[in-house]
Amino acid sequence: MENNRKGLSLKYRPQSFDEVIGQDVMVQIIKNAIKMDRIPNAYLLTGIRGVGKTTTARIIAKAINCKNSETLEKKCEGFCHCEAITNSNHIDVLEMDAASKTGIDDIRELIDSAKYYPTSAKYKVFIIDEVHMLSKQAFNGLLKTLEEPPPHLKFILATTEVKKIPLTIISRCQRFDLRRIKLEEMISFLKKISEKEKAKINEKALMLIAKASEGSVRDGLSILDQAISTFNVLGEEITEISVRTMLGIADRSRIIDLVRFVIDGDKTKALADAQEIFDLGADSKLVLQEMLEVIYLISRSKSFGKIENDLTVSESESDLIFKLSKDIDFSYISMIWQFILKGIEELNFVPNHFLSFQMLIMRLVHLKDLPSPEQVIEEALNSDTQLIAESAEKKDDFNEIKPGTIINKQISAKTQIKSVIQEKA
Repeated sequence: MENNRKGLSLKYRPQSFDEVIGQDVMVQIIKNAIKMDRIPNAYLLTGIRGVGKTTTARIIAKAINCKNSETLEKKCEGFCHCEAITNSNHIDVLEMDAASKTGIDDIRELIDSAKYYPTSAKYKVFIIDEVHMLSKQAFNGLLKTLEEPPPHLKFILATTEVKKIPLTIISRCQRFDLRRIKLEEMISFLKKISEKEKAKINEKALMLIAKASEGSVRDGLSILDQAISTFNVLGEEITEISVRTMLGIADRSRIIDLVRFVIDGDKTKALADAQEIFDLGADSKLVLQEMLEVIYLISRSKSFGKIENDLTVSESESDLIFKLSKDIDFSYISMIWQFILKGIEELNFVPNHFLSFQMLIMRLVHLKDLPSPEQVIEEALNSDTQLIAESAEKKDDFNEIKPGTIINKQISAKTQIKSVIQEKA
């Protein structure tokens, strides 16, 4: 039997501007420009993966070609170009993946087709995804057409790495930076989707999924889809524990305990706790990232007091973090932060991640035995002062040698000076 089921990220892909979440300013600017018929020659959409760059490009293509003026506000219901653009099979809207078509020949082919008027739509639209992957020659070949395209042609460029795009290209486009979705917006969105899917999931699980998505809507929907497929099939409620197990994320309270043992210098408890966390299926890299977050929260708590009104931190966690922050100084916090960052880098070079993880924990535990930067500077200054004093004393003794003293050339000057000093003593 054929399986026509779509993943949640495709099933709930926005089809109009009012369905786009977290990009209100960009949406309003583009809508106003289209209403006023002030459409730029080229758009440049930038942002991390999964925030809606390609989706926005398709919506723009539909909005400037749709016969229904209400498309700006809601999905077009009539027979129009919109359905074909949504299905990526409109003859006048070409989507090109620059990751697989990077050369000048591909751009020449694109420019050659730009000479012809659109077959049925008002505008011919070229959507170039991952445009930063184009070669230098391809970018140069695109310059002239991008600056002065035919009146019937519009470009929409999308990229995750805008720094790799030449400034000459960027300056010819109207640029929009799509931001990461806020945690509250992501939780609200995922809750609506889970209700539509009739999935049983609690608030803490939704918050954990939203946090794991790192502001990417596609990532959030993919994780939610995975959780529903894993647990709701059996009729179970999706809980925070089940999501943590699925993603290999350790419980925050366990991470706080691990950081506490490290700060206390208790290597036995720290290593035992690390072993238990690993045995529960947690990923070493994710555990270190969670430790970084706890270190950040400790710094924040030390600077501004107890953490309040933060959805990601529970009351009990806030109390534990505040207690830890009271008896620790910033220099030590910074050292732990730097060591963990270095440990995350080392994981890329060590096949056995857990061995590297344990070694890092042992190094962190013994950090407290190392002198602080202030102590190192103080000892260095004291050492310099002592050397200067000794040097001055020896100089005075040398100056007191009588001019008539016969120096034996066969004996070193250093030995003779030493003898004079001893006689003086």
